[in-house]
Amino acid sequence: MDKLLLKNAKLIDDKGIHNSDLLIEGEKIAAVEERGYFSQLENENKIKAIDLEGKYIFPGVIDAHTHYALHSRGTLSADDFYKGSISAAAGGVTTIIDYIDFPQDADFKRAFKERCREAEDSIIDYSFHQVIEDFDSHISKKLEDLKELALASIKIFTTYKKEGYIFDKNLYAELFARLKELKLLPTVHAEDDALIEDLEAAYKKRDLTEPAVHAAVRPSLAEKLAVLELGKAALKADIPIYIVHLSSAAGNKAVKELRNKGTDIFTETAPHYLMLDNALLKGENPQLYFMTPPLRSSYDNQKLWEAVSSNEIQIFATDHCAFTKEQKFQSESAFDILPGIPGTETLLPLIYSYGVARNYISLEKMVEMLSVNPAKIFGLYPQKGSLELGSDADLTVFDPELQKKLTAENLHSAAAYSPYKNFEVKGYPIITIRRGKIIFKDELKAEKGSGNFVKAHSSSLFKE
Repeated sequence: MDKLLLKNAKLIDDKGIHNSDLLIEGEKIAAVEERGYFSQLENENKIKAIDLEGKYIFPGVIDAHTHYALHSRGTLSADDFYKGSISAAAGGVTTIIDYIDFPQDADFKRAFKERCREAEDSIIDYSFHQVIEDFDSHISKKLEDLKELALASIKIFTTYKKEGYIFDKNLYAELFARLKELKLLPTVHAEDDALIEDLEAAYKKRDLTEPAVHAAVRPSLAEKLAVLELGKAALKADIPIYIVHLSSAAGNKAVKELRNKGTDIFTETAPHYLMLDNALLKGENPQLYFMTPPLRSSYDNQKLWEAVSSNEIQIFATDHCAFTKEQKFQSESAFDILPGIPGTETLLPLIYSYGVARNYISLEKMVEMLSVNPAKIFGLYPQKGSLELGSDADLTVFDPELQKKLTAENLHSAAAYSPYKNFEVKGYPIITIRRGKIIFKDELKAEKGSGNFVKAHSSSLFKE
C-alpha cells in the first residue's frame, strides 16, 4: 500500500491549528503525529515525503451547491463534470454535491443512474441532492428510494413557475411530514413567486427589460417572504430546513426571526453575495454578473459578512453554473439571460482573502464552513470533511502567501471568463489530494473518471 507523508505542515480543522505531520496510507488518513515522528521511516525510504515548510493543510473543501452539465432553458452549461471537476480541483475542492433533475414519473433510481453516467468523468468525488417538483402518494412512496440510493437531501423551488420548477406551497405540510419520516433534509431556493410575477408584469408593461431590472423584479423582499413562509411550515412539521444561496440582509433577518421562534433553519451563502454588488448589472457586460437570486447592494454584502462573523450562516457554497460569454450574450433582456456564474475554483481563495484575512472569521471557522459543516449537514462526515484517522485522505494544501489574480487566464472553467477578474487574492491552494492521490499540483494529475460517488447517511441536523 502506498504511503505518503506530508510533513512540517500546519493542520487546520474546526478543532484548532496543529503543527503536525500527516501520514496517508492508500486512500485514508493513517496517522497524525508531532513533527519528526516519522523520520526513521523516511530515512529508510519506506515512505514518500513532501516537506510543506509550514504551509496549511485543510480537510478537502466541499462545494455543496454546484450545477455541472446543467440542462436548462434549451441549452447545456459550459462545465460538464470533467471540466468542472478540473476547475474544482485547481481550487482545492475535493467533493461537490450536485443535483438530479426531477423525473416526472418519480423513477428516482433511473434518474440517479442517468446522472451518475453524466458524472462518471469527474476527477473529484461527488454526491447529489434530488430536485422535487411535485408530491402525491406515488411520489411519497418512491421517496424511499432516495434512502436506498444513499442520498441525504432534496431540493424544492418556490419560484420558476414557467420553467416548471416551482413546488406548490399547499403541499409543504405533506412533503415535510414525509421527509421527516425518512430523515431527508429539505433544501430550498427561496423567492416568493407571486411577488416576482407581479413585478415582472409591471416592468414588462413599461417595456423595461435591461439586465439591471433583474434585481428589481427579484428583490430581497421576495427572499424574505419565501424564507418566512417556508420556516413556518418547517416549524409546524418539526423538521430542519436549509436555505440555499442566502443573498440578502432581509433574508438573513427572516432567518433570525424564525430561529427565535424555534425553527431549525440553516443557511448557505456564496462568495458573489459577499463580494459583488448589483452596480455590476448596470455596468459593462452585465450578463456576466447575472444569477438568481440577483446580486444585492453593498449594504447586503456587509450585512452578510456580519452574519458570517456572528455564526448565523453555516456553509459557504458557490451555486456554480457556468455558461460561456456566447451563451450569456444571447440575450440582453433581464427575462431571458441565462442565470449563473462559475465559482467553485475561486471559493477557497476568496473566502480566505476576504474573510479570514479581514478578520471576519478565523481559519478554523473557515474550514468548518467549507469542509466540516457541508460534510455533516449532507451526511458525508466523517468520511469527508475530517482530518480524523480513517477518514478519506481528501486534503487541500494551502499557501497563505501565494498571490494570484482571478482572471480567466489563471482559471480553468470552460466559461472562459471570470466574474472576479478585478480581484487579486493572497493565499491559494497548491496541492489537492483526493483519497490519497495528488490530483492537482500546478496542473492536472488525475485520470479522467477517477472520482467516485459518495454514499450519504442522514443529515446531522436530524436529532436522534
